[in-house]
Amino acid sequence: MGIAGQFLGELHGNVPLCVSNLISDMTIWPLVILLIIHRDVDAKTMLRDVFLTFLGLDIGYYGYAAVKHTIEYAKFGGSLSSAMFSDVPDLIAYTALGTAAAAWGWLMVKLLRKKKALLYNIMVLPFIAVQLLFIAGDIISWEYRWSMALLGAGCLAVIIYLYTVKSPLRRRNDTVLNCPVAA
Repeated sequence: MGIAGQFLGELHGNVPLCVSNLISDMTIWPLVILLIIHRDVDAKTMLRDVFLTFLGLDIGYYGYAAVKHTIEYAKFGGSLSSAMFSDVPDLIAYTALGTAAAAWGWLMVKLLRKKKALLYNIMVLPFIAVQLLFIAGDIISWEYRWSMALLGAGCLAVIIYLYTVKSPLRRRNDTVLNCPVAA
């Protein structure tokens, strides 16, 4: 996904509807994280999956950038260390963000398993708030990225659908073991 994000980024200006920012822009990531958390898996598996998703994304994205910058160094000169390591702070920051999201999701799944519905729902709210901030940012930005604002609104609609209509809390309550009729 990271390499795909770099390839799409190179299409900037040539592709309509901000498709070039689809992976590299943060707009889709609250939904992606919640999709991973939404699955019916144990907390440890979910933690691993979110962490590895971000780690793979970051290594692919910034690894591609380092190779590209090193090739440009070979052609045009400059600082080799800058070409190879200029994105390391971003790599560390986004991997830390992914690790924090994985820990947050781990706690959400633990709360779900312990039937702490109120706390579980409260932990979904920051994802909705972040999604709203991304939409607002796209709307009020100086270049008004209406297509990314629409994508953000679509992601927000899916998040609300997943955590209301298709709520994992309902899935936990609909099992045969928790059904009073089955008893």
